[in-house]
Amino acid sequence: MRYPTLTSAACARLAKQMLEGERPSIEPHVTWVGHGADLDLTTVEIAALEICDLYEAWDSKDLDPVEGKASCLLFEALAHVPNQVLDDKGFWRYLSLEFFWDFIAWREREAFSRGNHLTYVSAEKNTEAVLPRMYLRARAVEGDVYRDLPSALTESVDFWRSHVIRVQIGTAPPLARAFVIKQRDERLKTDPVREVAKALHRTWSNIVPHVYEDDEARALIDEIWDEYRE
Repeated sequence: MRYPTLTSAACARLAKQMLEGERPSIEPHVTWVGHGADLDLTTVEIAALEICDLYEAWDSKDLDPVEGKASCLLFEALAHVPNQVLDDKGFWRYLSLEFFWDFIAWREREAFSRGNHLTYVSAEKNTEAVLPRMYLRARAVEGDVYRDLPSALTESVDFWRSHVIRVQIGTAPPLARAFVIKQRDERLKTDPVREVAKALHRTWSNIVPHVYEDDEARALIDEIWDEYRE
């Protein structure tokens, strides 16, 4: 299988042009990796159009629920893509500029207005670059099945980045789901929820959360939550 990538240098050049209002062709700058048939990205193109419809219809100042809904669409669109491709930053750079530039510019419009755009398209940091963090957000809660969870919280960008994606919780879907549902239903403020996340992290040395079922995960979250409820 061959798949398209962009080097960091090519991404930086093209993104600068796009930030200035140009629409350069991406294809001449693409590096194809692998052998055999080209990776079919039809589902990604369709997802990009659906995500465009989502944000164009959005009228709230809180943009994070749209990112949550979009994360499910992206996750499903990439279901057929092998892990070795998803681990390639160049692939995410290609997707960001070829299909999702307008969405990323909308999502991070304040940063883009200051010229701080590379953080969100370069894929150097999965918790900051828009597409990788969206994918990880949906994967953390198995958003192809639990489609409501990635968008269940308002004003929650720090919750997802700091307490799910960046840490081990994001690798144990039942635990991540229980955490999100609890925060949705019995929301804690910033400091208490940070303490809950730390407490969850500490349990890793005593339990094997990757084998937890949903009911066990809920019981663990409930127990910790009660300690930090205001």
